[in-house]
Amino acid sequence: MSWPEHQPHSIPTNILKRDNIKPETAMADSEKTFKADELDLLLLESLVQDPEIKYKEIAQALHVDQRTVAKRIRTLSKEGVLKQAVEIDWAKLGLGAQAYVGSTTVRGIGYARKLNDLISTDPRIVKAHETLGTFHYFMEVIDTDVAEMRDSVLRDLDPLAADLTTSLVTKKIKQDYRSLLRYIRETRFPRSRLRSQALP
Repeated sequence: MSWPEHQPHSIPTNILKRDNIKPETAMADSEKTFKADELDLLLLESLVQDPEIKYKEIAQALHVDQRTVAKRIRTLSKEGVLKQAVEIDWAKLGLGAQAYVGSTTVRGIGYARKLNDLISTDPRIVKAHETLGTFHYFMEVIDTDVAEMRDSVLRDLDPLAADLTTSLVTKKIKQDYRSLLRYIRETRFPRSRLRSQALP
């Protein structure tokens, strides 16, 4: 498993202006898709169910050669479909507050660069997206507790972003990528003989 490097990703200042966002350009990356066949989807299902599963176990369950499994997974990684990551329970490390913060836009002219700098440099802002919809920016923030988050990250964001909205996470209800992969596979290959070979 490769460990991802933790580096801030700078958002170019020119894209922080809402008028520059066009639906056709925002969706351009989705056109660069990888044409996965049913075996590729089955391999992804196996890996999201158990990231530490051995290639030999997958090969036996799907009745394919172990070398085929290895080759396919290398291709999925090379094409950027499969990305290794580490999931951390931040609460167990003493960071008990997780929130999703949305903003409609920046406060005014000259604030875009300041907001960009804050997003890029504050380590507690772990994810940030520019979106089309209710919010212009959407960020995931993690901190020690609600009071600390309010007095630090949210306090710094407030003068830069308009209509700041914060939703605290109280409980994870669902995170299930395997069901989505199975849905895609069964939709694209409804009559496949491989369906019965899928891992339980």
